[in-house]
Amino acid sequence: MIAVNNYHENEVKFLKSKGLTDDKVINDLIEFKESNPTLLKKKLPTEMYDKVNLMCRKYMDRLARFEVDYDFIVDEEKFKNVAVCCLESAPILHSQIINNPIAPYWKVADYNVNEFVFVEKTDDINKTREKFFSREIPLKSNIQMNIGLFYCEGKTYICFIWNHMCMDGGGFKAFWGDFCKAYSDYVLYNKSPLSFSTGSRKYTEVYKDMDKATFKKAKKQLANVSPRDKNRMPFQNNNVENNVIIVSRRIEEDYFSKAIAYCKENGATVTDLLLAAFIDALSKIADIKPNDKISVACATDLRRHIKDLSSLGYTNHVSFVHCALDKKGSDLKDTLKAVSAKMKEIKADEFMGLHGLPLLNFAYKSMVYLQAETIVKLFYNNPVLSVSNVGAIDTKAFSLANNPPFSAFVAGAAKNKPCAVMTALSINGELSASMCLRGNENDRAVLESFFTEFEKNIKSF
Repeated sequence: MIAVNNYHENEVKFLKSKGLTDDKVINDLIEFKESNPTLLKKKLPTEMYDKVNLMCRKYMDRLARFEVDYDFIVDEEKFKNVAVCCLESAPILHSQIINNPIAPYWKVADYNVNEFVFVEKTDDINKTREKFFSREIPLKSNIQMNIGLFYCEGKTYICFIWNHMCMDGGGFKAFWGDFCKAYSDYVLYNKSPLSFSTGSRKYTEVYKDMDKATFKKAKKQLANVSPRDKNRMPFQNNNVENNVIIVSRRIEEDYFSKAIAYCKENGATVTDLLLAAFIDALSKIADIKPNDKISVACATDLRRHIKDLSSLGYTNHVSFVHCALDKKGSDLKDTLKAVSAKMKEIKADEFMGLHGLPLLNFAYKSMVYLQAETIVKLFYNNPVLSVSNVGAIDTKAFSLANNPPFSAFVAGAAKNKPCAVMTALSINGELSASMCLRGNENDRAVLESFFTEFEKNIKSF
């Protein structure tokens, strides 16, 4: 009994030292952790996609960026209490990656909530946002996500930057949905915020709902699908830069809704629209001739293969397919028609996005990590041009205590030149698209030119 009491007292002190201030939540969290022994581990494995993103550190800064904006003042203390529960439920977010050449792993690390959540009142949200999104999370950091809680003119702007090794855009949507539910239940009903996922991070979850015959075929999809096209953004050089540049556009509902209506009438999707507008805009600023072949990679969420998402943790389940055209269309609508046809062909493949995963897994399992990384680089090419559509934001799922977001923004990792990735989402009928690059002011001008043409394309319907 004495040992039990000592354990409880030590856990109370421990959680208070992390920044948790609510005694009821502390006691409930202790019970929750005791019933989930995996949360007590001090060492966590690196899953396959963790290793892939670790390998990609030479192509990008590994950091994903997101923002969700609310027209009310979020309660700072309650937000931080929820944040501690989040960290205790998802220990990978307060772990350090140990880059062991034999087998890298996550080492659960000490933290304080103020290293996770940064609070600031500001008169210039644009300047504050730009500074926050330019920050780094070093490879040896104890915290793998930073949240900026920024108050400006009666509104709350919540910005996120996190190590892409931990989760992709789909993983983040699940994470923030859980956070919003936990915060809402806590604020509205005094319910301890313990509704975070503790599920699996393994890439093999994509196979779990397949029948035996389909699973057997899926495990044989070894083909390499990396692109080898020569199309590029017209940057002056491919020098590695230190500055993070983000260029974005927001397309109002009036224009975006017309573009969507045209797509629906012609059997195209929003992703088809983004790809076509990307290709057309690029052709206007780069040296791409009418009969040149062009290929743009498109991120695909592998959760499409999973029927029951309840067992998933916060992780990466994303791959790329390649929209390769023999040539672009004579105009935007013609290009959209060609893109739509190509994407329908890709989607007809029941193993869409799964090609190459067994080969990646074999490489990482059959060799020490350092050797596997070297070998994988020989057949895994980071896409030079790509589009990632996070999709429509469910404002109900992202509501905080019955306050839905009025705006949102996404920017992927800052890529090294010549790579250029456009990320996009829609919210409340508006389209938000951006590119994040390690570059200079000349590179910014190139991206601005691209988005000028991209915006014209979306508004042309």
